[in-house]
Amino acid sequence: MKFYSHFIWKIIINNVYLPTESRTICMAKNNIFSKIFHLYYDGFRSMTLGKTLWAIILIKLFIIFAVLKVFFFPDFLKQHANGNEAEYVATQLLDIEH
Repeated sequence: MKFYSHFIWKIIINNVYLPTESRTICMAKNNIFSKIFHLYYDGFRSMTLGKTLWAIILIKLFIIFAVLKVFFFPDFLKQHANGNEAEYVATQLLDIEH
């Protein structure tokens, strides 16, 4: 088992997993970060169904963080601090009554 995992890792490091056109690009930069980037770049480029799924995921994240925040989560600090945000936070943290 140890030999098998070492063999797989050696294949990954030597860019055997990449198509020939990407392998020539990666060989110019023999950096591990460049190899990892080109691994993901080629993977996303050759996707068909995956691109649609990633688009759905990104649209859902946009809805969750942009749309829902605007309509359902009001700016609590702005409503209660009246322009003195730092003082309001300090009083809430220290429980100082004015």
